[in-house]
Amino acid sequence: MRLVRVFLCLNAALAVALAQSAPAQAPLPFVSPIFGDSMVLQRGRPNAIWGWSQPGDAVRVEIGEKSATSTAGADGRWQVRIQPPGLGGPYTVKITGKQTVDLKDVLVGDVWICAGQSNMQFGLAQARNAAEEIKNANYPQIRYFVVGQRSSYAKVDVPRGTWRVVSPDTVGGAAAGSRRRRISSPAGCNRM
Repeated sequence: MRLVRVFLCLNAALAVALAQSAPAQAPLPFVSPIFGDSMVLQRGRPNAIWGWSQPGDAVRVEIGEKSATSTAGADGRWQVRIQPPGLGGPYTVKITGKQTVDLKDVLVGDVWICAGQSNMQFGLAQARNAAEEIKNANYPQIRYFVVGQRSSYAKVDVPRGTWRVVSPDTVGGAAAGSRRRRISSPAGCNRM
């Protein structure tokens, strides 16, 4: 009987220790990190923009003369579908609710999903004529979103990553720089 009590006390102590050492879940961001400064929105069709706030919060998204509204659900998630303005930019996307976020230097053009394994890890810095290509990579109309790498076997609601404008300072690890000769409108690449 004494052994059972010791075992139960150890289990209870272990449960308390694990509960105290478990990392607190970070609060969900007002605007999903996939939307940021220097991003590209898809032209010619409504774009979904989302985030999280307090349940019931009214959220308004504006870009150019266009606007859309949503209300955060019971889980705090909100989403709007907004028709972007015409091709080009730069625009500012203003998102207001309990918080306010301005996304600056936003372009409207074509967004591509660029996916693969090792081929997406092969950056321009490793290509033939890399030094010349990088030196000449001044393409402010091309932007790319690099998803932060992580191992996961479960759905991820909040991706990590950043939008970058193609320039000699940013293009060494990207594959989009040499494609400019064939692109006539702003372009965004979501690198997975």
